[in-house]
Amino acid sequence: MNPLVVSIFLPLVGVGLIALLSDGSRQVARLVALATSLGTLYWVVKTVLPMLPAGAAPESLPSFDAAWFDTAGVNIRFNLGLDGLSLWMFALSGLLSITAILVSWESIKERGPLFYSMLLVLESGMLGVFAARDVILFYVFFEFTLIPLFFLIGIWGSEQRRYAAVKFFLFTLAGSVLTFLGLLAVVLLHYEKFPAGGLTFSIPTITAGLTESPLSDAAQLWIFLALFAGFAIKVPLFPFHTWLPLAHVQAPTAGSVILAGILLKIGTYGFLRFSMPMLPDAAVVCMPWILWLATAGIIYGALVALAQSDVKRLIAYSSVSHLGYCMLGLFAFNRPAMQGGVLQMINHGLSTGGLFAVFGMIYERYHTREIKDLGGLARRIPLLALFMLLFTFSSIGLPGMNGFAGEFLILIGMFQRGWAEAPAGMQISYTAISVLAVFGVVLGAWYMLWLYQRVFFGPLKEPADHGTEGHGTEGHGTEGHRSEGHGAHPHAHATAAHAHGTHDTHAHAAHGDHPARDAHDDHGHAADVLPPSSVRDMNAREFWALAPLVVFMFWIGLKPQTFLAPMQADINRVSARVESALERQAEAVAARQAEAAAVADTVTPTIPPQTAVAGDAQEFARAVR
Repeated sequence: MNPLVVSIFLPLVGVGLIALLSDGSRQVARLVALATSLGTLYWVVKTVLPMLPAGAAPESLPSFDAAWFDTAGVNIRFNLGLDGLSLWMFALSGLLSITAILVSWESIKERGPLFYSMLLVLESGMLGVFAARDVILFYVFFEFTLIPLFFLIGIWGSEQRRYAAVKFFLFTLAGSVLTFLGLLAVVLLHYEKFPAGGLTFSIPTITAGLTESPLSDAAQLWIFLALFAGFAIKVPLFPFHTWLPLAHVQAPTAGSVILAGILLKIGTYGFLRFSMPMLPDAAVVCMPWILWLATAGIIYGALVALAQSDVKRLIAYSSVSHLGYCMLGLFAFNRPAMQGGVLQMINHGLSTGGLFAVFGMIYERYHTREIKDLGGLARRIPLLALFMLLFTFSSIGLPGMNGFAGEFLILIGMFQRGWAEAPAGMQISYTAISVLAVFGVVLGAWYMLWLYQRVFFGPLKEPADHGTEGHGTEGHGTEGHRSEGHGAHPHAHATAAHAHGTHDTHAHAAHGDHPARDAHDDHGHAADVLPPSSVRDMNAREFWALAPLVVFMFWIGLKPQTFLAPMQADINRVSARVESALERQAEAVAARQAEAAAVADTVTPTIPPQTAVAGDAQEFARAVR
């Protein structure tokens, strides 16, 4: 069996098994979904392992090719394969799907079989989009990912779930239609240049053909803008990000994990797979604009995150900022930055996916997203606090963790572009972008560490109705309901406690009204007694949902070359394409400047010698007078 094909279609087999075996049972459905995703991960690993040695022979790389629609000169094939550009996103899709299932284990109360079926359909689409080697097949999988996420948000989301689902779907669909037109234009123009091969949709064939015989500058620019419409919305690149915070906040935890970890990267992957290698001259023309948009997203996302009072919305805006770094790396158009951009795509999936997963676990316990309702939770749930700290450190780029490796390469490459390799007249602009990107790192550390301080340190503060069974569960579509109108006043529970004969100080201490009670007793010794609560710390299921992500965070941070080596050759090929386009642009600018100087020399009038002497005599006479 071809492991690549099995990896992609095994989740759909799981959907069929859920339909046959679950009989409406949530327990059966989630067990089948977990077993299917574990089996899929096995085949994903089996697919990826042959590619890990740097410079693996092409014949050893996983691939599959079969006729799909081959008639009347039109050749659409079911062509699958992996290379260095798609390898790690393919692997991450398999890993995060298991995390998504495990974090939903208890939170989904209604329509469980349908929920887990949608997760498996989404997994199949994600794996397919990174393995597709045919334009039509890529677009089918690209659109295929929209449908299950639309239902995940619309059925199992929070109070504004339907509005969020429709907005997400319309934004991404509108952009993807333009992207499809751009891809068709590439196919037709390639056929115009190479009619002997028939109308092919093969991505490697089209890329090779357009490398040998590039499109005109005007055609490249128009097609690039069409592709940009879909990919920029998918990233999302500022200012096309407005659908993302709402989708994240309203989505169930599993939806947020998959959206942040995988689906946003389809946009950056699209730029890397299509826009840069096929349309390098247009990419170079648009480079300054995209770099400034990416930088604006970094700063804007960070500043807006600082102002948030909702934890999920804060993490959502952090994604806008972090995806700005990915785009910055890709469009710096040199090898260190582009490698860092691809690595940061993986890093963001691990860290932000982990942040959403941990907070989903906290939400199951407290049913609120509001930062003001929480405090001192490290004393109540220390293991969850530890994992949240690790994902926070990863997100802010702490040395030794994955975020540092990616951001360091991006910033090194961007400074190299700004100081040593900037096109004529762009050095100040690119240097300013580099400095602002560093400032964004500082802002990122600020909002993430401040969030952690408020939620996990200080006096213990817990919502009054935490631990209430069945309240605010995702399965009822009420995630976030507590935070919108049911947030308890710090003294609300104290009255109830006093009415039941409990001493008032205990009730107040449960909400942080007596910091001294939480931290020290009257003699200055640490107090170990916590107010009674039904909240429990991390269990084994939650541990195994998060532990693999932490392992990879440290692995990438301590030995990034393991992950950089397999992608290096393919990134170098793309980088060589755009660097050649940069050189052509610089030569064209120099030629235009030389031509303008030559025209200026020919237009400047020359003064006859006798006229010049007469003029000098007249000037001398005026001076004497």
